[in-house]
Amino acid sequence: MSPVDAPAATDDASVLRRSLVGLVVIALAGLTAELLVERHWGTPVRLVPWFALVALAYAALLLMRRPTAAAVRRARMLAGAVMIAAAVGVALHINENYVAGPLDQRYEQLWAGMSEVERWWAAFSKAVGPAPTFAPAALALVALVLLVATQRHPALRA
Repeated sequence: MSPVDAPAATDDASVLRRSLVGLVVIALAGLTAELLVERHWGTPVRLVPWFALVALAYAALLLMRRPTAAAVRRARMLAGAVMIAAAVGVALHINENYVAGPLDQRYEQLWAGMSEVERWWAAFSKAVGPAPTFAPAALALVALVLLVATQRHPALRA
């Protein structure tokens, strides 16, 4: 029986790989709760993180039980796509905060006199605006953990 066919490999790499996938599942549950609390729906663009969560959950499922080389590659592709979507999400959140700048009670008098660098920094650091700029980055981090779990995967050696 090869390592790929072993029902529950106990070598360190396999245990670490399963642990990382477990962390991904826990993180997905937390991100799902966060999106629910924030009521992150209502427009098509606000549904993107929900699709990203489903994609990562599917990728984790692919890696949980004796994955084939094709399944590992599919999981990697999904994780990469989520990382791209997350980067776009960070940019959209920063832009949303920037647009809200002149309307923000603390900045309405200051905004016109601020430099562009100061405005973008306020939007990036969430000093102004409602959108959490690093929330989408959490999706990217989870996708990265999933990618790490596929490194030197035994299914790719077959």
